[in-house]
Amino acid sequence: NWRAISKQLSRTLARDIYCVDLRNHGDSPHQSPHTYAAMSEDIVRFINDHQLNKPILIGHSMGGKVVMQTALEKPDLVSQLIVDDMVPVKFGLAHDFAAYVKKLLEIERCNIVSQKEADRLLSQTEPDLSIRQFLLTNMKKTQNTQDGSKGTYKSRIPLQLLGDNLGNVMDWVDSDKTYNGPTLFIGGERSPYVKPGSYPAMRRYFPNYEMSTLDTGHWVHAEMPREFMQLVEDFIIKHEK
Repeated sequence: NWRAISKQLSRTLARDIYCVDLRNHGDSPHQSPHTYAAMSEDIVRFINDHQLNKPILIGHSMGGKVVMQTALEKPDLVSQLIVDDMVPVKFGLAHDFAAYVKKLLEIERCNIVSQKEADRLLSQTEPDLSIRQFLLTNMKKTQNTQDGSKGTYKSRIPLQLLGDNLGNVMDWVDSDKTYNGPTLFIGGERSPYVKPGSYPAMRRYFPNYEMSTLDTGHWVHAEMPREFMQLVEDFIIKHEK
């Protein structure tokens, strides 16, 4: 879901951009444990394996916590940090992700052959079409078989593993580490995550942070991509050395 934005940012900022699927997402390996410590180590390995020189890290939601943890653990590896609708605190699930996982598992078990039917089932849990379309990108239709049977929708991600680790996804382990590089938090005004009560934690871990908001829910970069990209471009150019 970052592909179109990444292509545009690559053109406007004239640099390479890497879209990284975290473990248990996209085409990346399905692997336990699904913790922020493990995912941060994955990002550090990616940076080192590709010999990237102090990249800028951008992450949304769970990815936002991953890039925050990476910057705190390895501040010398990161030149700038941009966090999309997430904060460095532990809290309960604001969206019913457990229900999403349960319904996607049902779609898989029912051997659904059309996206329309998959969307109908998911609508029983999530009324918002844009969010349903976002969630259904995790389902991939298998090939038709030689005997003429139609392909069915199966998950490309380990739904049960993720469902079992939702507590880890909402976690945040307190530490005394700080990242002093330029940091931008972009929050959705209608999202439950980035609120004034979180500002002290943001300041504690990221003393040089800036805050911007857009009139969106939780999926800020998907709901207002142009405005999101403008904030990102302006921030990067301003702090580029």
